[in-house]
Amino acid sequence: MSTSVYNLLREACGISQSEAADHIHETRLDTVKSWSSDRRPAPEWAINQMQSMVRRIRAAGEDYASLIKRTSQGNVFVIGLPHDDEDARVCGFPSSAAQHQAVAIAISLLPDDAEIRLVPRVRGAIPAPTLEIEQMRPTATDRHVLMTMSFLGNQCTTKGNMNRRKFERLEALGWIKGFNANLSDVIYELLPSGKEARKIKVGDTFRLPHPTTKDEAVFAVETIEDKGARNRWGSNDIFSLVAPDGHRQKLEEKQIRPHFVE
Repeated sequence: MSTSVYNLLREACGISQSEAADHIHETRLDTVKSWSSDRRPAPEWAINQMQSMVRRIRAAGEDYASLIKRTSQGNVFVIGLPHDDEDARVCGFPSSAAQHQAVAIAISLLPDDAEIRLVPRVRGAIPAPTLEIEQMRPTATDRHVLMTMSFLGNQCTTKGNMNRRKFERLEALGWIKGFNANLSDVIYELLPSGKEARKIKVGDTFRLPHPTTKDEAVFAVETIEDKGARNRWGSNDIFSLVAPDGHRQKLEEKQIRPHFVE
């Protein structure tokens, strides 16, 4: 049976494909099935969400183990379990199975001779693991999306009922802010932290036609010349770029930005 990186992460979370679709990605079950079987590659944002969930479940189990070690009597440990899926969601988990994963991690950290008693959790008396929200960390994919957005001044307009999840991540990172222009179009405003993340830096690479061979090559920014002037698209800096064969060329920001690689 074929699997995928996405599916390995999903199984590590202890959640079903349906739970992943409904409570993590907010997408169709068929989509998650295709990611799990590797019939369609899972997008980077979906992989990132699953990586985050694995980390958070592990942290929840470790924190819970510390809690019950501090509060238990002697070598007897009373472990609180969720009553059902809805009860697990009160604790932040997508399902009771995911919360059980955290419980199992906690148990693995208890003494080998521990006496373990599994009981339904009782709020305020018998706690269960809780899933904390992980602070989002920008990925290379996030910066690629931001770098290649077409801003006029500080605004980028996206039209139609497109999948906006990649932009939602940028909003959560505090890089952009979206406003509904109408029922289908959204205008995104570039925020100060987004401006900083969007700056082209020495070492950034761009896939451009080689002036000599006409084939595409990955050019790296070597130096930046600040001309000081600004136009309606933003800065008008000049970038000195170098190809793997040592060929150099100078181009303006607006000429290279759409071709950003990393």
